[in-house]
Amino acid sequence: MALSTDDRNRRRFMRRALTLLPVAGMASVLTTPERAQASESRERSEALDMTARNNILYWGADPTGKRDSSAAFIHAARSSIVNSLYVPPGSYAIGQTVDLKGKNLVGPGRRRFKHSDHARLMPFHSLGDGVMFTNHGPVVRDLNFSNNREGRWKGTFIDSSGYNTVIENVHFTSAETAIRVREIMVNYNLLRCTFIGVSVGVQVDDEKGENSTTARFVGNEFNYSDNGIIFKKNVYGATFQDNIFEALKGDAIRARLIYRSSFIGNWWEGRNGGESPWPCVRITESQQFMNCFASSNTCVYGWTNVFKDGKHSGSMGGVSLDGGEVVIRNSTGNALRLSPDSLRAEADEWKPATPLVIQSSHSAKTRQTNPIVLRHSGPEGNVVFDTDTETKNKGVWDGALRFASQLDGDDKLLYDDYRVNRGRPGMVGKTSLVDKKGEVRHALTGIPQFVKWRKGGGPGCDFFSRCEAVDDGKVEFSFPDGEVELRDPIITVTVEDAGIVHDGIEYLSAYSGSSKYQAWKGFRVRFVERQSGKPALPESFSLSIFHPG
Repeated sequence: MALSTDDRNRRRFMRRALTLLPVAGMASVLTTPERAQASESRERSEALDMTARNNILYWGADPTGKRDSSAAFIHAARSSIVNSLYVPPGSYAIGQTVDLKGKNLVGPGRRRFKHSDHARLMPFHSLGDGVMFTNHGPVVRDLNFSNNREGRWKGTFIDSSGYNTVIENVHFTSAETAIRVREIMVNYNLLRCTFIGVSVGVQVDDEKGENSTTARFVGNEFNYSDNGIIFKKNVYGATFQDNIFEALKGDAIRARLIYRSSFIGNWWEGRNGGESPWPCVRITESQQFMNCFASSNTCVYGWTNVFKDGKHSGSMGGVSLDGGEVVIRNSTGNALRLSPDSLRAEADEWKPATPLVIQSSHSAKTRQTNPIVLRHSGPEGNVVFDTDTETKNKGVWDGALRFASQLDGDDKLLYDDYRVNRGRPGMVGKTSLVDKKGEVRHALTGIPQFVKWRKGGGPGCDFFSRCEAVDDGKVEFSFPDGEVELRDPIITVTVEDAGIVHDGIEYLSAYSGSSKYQAWKGFRVRFVERQSGKPALPESFSLSIFHPG
């Protein structure tokens, strides 16, 4: 009588690997103790038979790697009585894509120095650049995927399911892609795996969604490869813990956006020989993390620690406490940093500078807006305007006080600007307004310099190197050695004596070489008696000097 294929496989496997136990076919003629022993033997035989069927050798796989074993894997995966495919120590060549039909793929484990005890899966020439395994079960563990040919294999070891998966203690060597997930990741666990000499360790295509969630990458190593973990879309609620990224050429972790994820105890070392520092985690949409947590991460020799204090192009998003400072970030590259002595807005290097807006409380119901109050803790406090000492201005403030004054015909805001007059006293302003014809006009405004002169000096006179009467009815205000250059000053004179009037100003010329303004090193103010017109000095007079620029 001809034997079925399963029976032939079973007999061949039993002869090779196992010792058959007695079959209790004669239970009816045995005594009661013997019948119990026969029943126990039958149960053990059935359990042993199930173990045998899970073993890939049962289905004719070649553990020497000389023949294509993919047919054995395919037959085992199609069997209704196989739950997990067990791959014992040996080398197995795979010459066509194996659909595991949702079955687990399990090996004997990996030892540090004795590679002969590994279960090694390698591409056979007939596989080409295809996929080795697809549609696996919830668990893949304790295996070794490697290329037995020279150079990097251009195919993919595992086309992995993104849902409820554990891949643990698996070694991947020399392939284009070790693990590819075509959908999003949900409850995906990659634990204690190693990736050496691959183009991409884990690639997540996110073909059917936007956000991979609850993915966990713990204790993995990515060595001498191009890229580590690549998401084409977003990562939400993931954990990256105790992973090592060493001697990579490209990205360690990359996604379009990462938020509400944790980065703990990871190690980045030696990217491209330590040259051209690169973000340890890179975001393609905007180098930004939202509401993430990071702790005890290390980046050396070619990697930039994007979680480090001061590197706000990659600082943590949401609200975080960073070195005693509270940092509030959003996903567009902006941040607000509150330190014990400052409050400042920040922007990433790739983003233009943004304003710091302080807005008073507003009631949408009553449409009332409260005033903004700048209150010092003491009566003698100052409001100081300066710049960051690290800028080229070395702390000097060169900004404007800007007031939105009105709209032009195109509903564009017009401003009144006031700036410190650099190199001369006072402030210079420009007011924009719209006339009745709709034309925008600009007026020169500002804060002038004031001087009160009286015989023997007065408030403001000490600004000038020379401030004294020089001739009958003349008072000179000047810088004889050119210490300060006056540029087209606008001078107003107010005489306080009833019988004396102002009779004009004589400017003391200075060479500037500019065609845009006239430069002076000072001026003389003339006075005469009202009735006689003779030169005369008043007891006191006032000057307002406006420096337009």
